[in-house]
Amino acid sequence: MSNGIEFYENDDGVALIRVNRPAARNALTWAAQDAFADAVNVIEQNRSARVLIITGTGPAFVSGGDLKELSRHPERDAGERLNRVMSEVLGRLAGLPCPVIAAVNGDAVGGGCEIVTACDLRLAAHEARFAFRQVHNGLTTGWGGTSRLVALIGRSRAMELLLTGRTIDAAEAQSMGLIHRVAAPGVDALDEAFVWARELLLLPQHALAATKMLVHAAADRSSSDIDRLEAQLFIDLWPSADHIEAMEAFAAKRSPVFNRDGNKPDGPQAPLSTRLTP
Repeated sequence: MSNGIEFYENDDGVALIRVNRPAARNALTWAAQDAFADAVNVIEQNRSARVLIITGTGPAFVSGGDLKELSRHPERDAGERLNRVMSEVLGRLAGLPCPVIAAVNGDAVGGGCEIVTACDLRLAAHEARFAFRQVHNGLTTGWGGTSRLVALIGRSRAMELLLTGRTIDAAEAQSMGLIHRVAAPGVDALDEAFVWARELLLLPQHALAATKMLVHAAADRSSSDIDRLEAQLFIDLWPSADHIEAMEAFAAKRSPVFNRDGNKPDGPQAPLSTRLTP
């Protein structure tokens, strides 16, 4: 990828989307937004990624849209494009069959916080800060962030963050439920995200995909619909190789080995590295 977006995938099926515009605090230009969407397209089409990590380069995670570029486009069509491209691609993250981890390496501001809310699992560096600054630019969230934030932390807390635009640190973000894990001081958020990815790679990928589907569906479907979907997924997984392996391992008092019998992506399964290379 180019235009400020790096996209890699290693042999284990761990994919990385990294925003690489540190001089602009990883603000997303039009071209960077399109490249971000292209990377998600590749993951959707290839279906080989078993975990996706989203991160930034330098002291910032993502600081939303690039205001230098956007300030030259006050027309309504520009707002429509900014809303459409990013809200659509972030919405598609929920549909990916693999867990999506936000490795918040630094400050997440405005649209950067909206990207965080779109990820399934969220980890932050100790020094990371968060601010929904849209109201300070005379705007609301535009990438689907409000509904996701309310679902994550509740209406009252979301209202306060969105109305004030105040900055919170990683510890407060974790206490609110915006972030699941905070790395220890001096520990790189991306390194911690790879550790988390390694944990997920040991689990049965079809069960992970089904569980992710079920949790996301629970946000906007009736309880009766969710119960039916849960029953369908549970029954479908019951005769699966991974469930059989779990039962046999339990009986034999050993650790199960999942994702065999064609469940793994094709190709050699090299040890998971702590960094991806092109």
